Amino acid sequence: MIAEETNEFSPVYSSWIGKPVVMLVAIRQCLFPMPCRIVGESAADVRVWLERGWEVDIRKELILAVEEVVVENENMVN
Repeated sequence: MIAEETNEFSPVYSSWIGKPVVMLVAIRQCLFPMPCRIVGESAADVRVWLERGWEVDIRKELILAVEEVVVENENMVN
């Protein structure tokens, strides 16, 4: 790794860290939604938590879209 290139790293996914999201991921010619939580980010990968005990690194070039999951609080007491 060239040290000069690491200075240009800009965290794109940091605003979603810890929040439930759905990522649209492309593997070969297949597109599929991946419900997960983003737990970390490097220059080339995004680390996601799928379920208890399962964390995976996803290459950034495979991620086509990220959308935050919003849970409505209709049944919550004020």
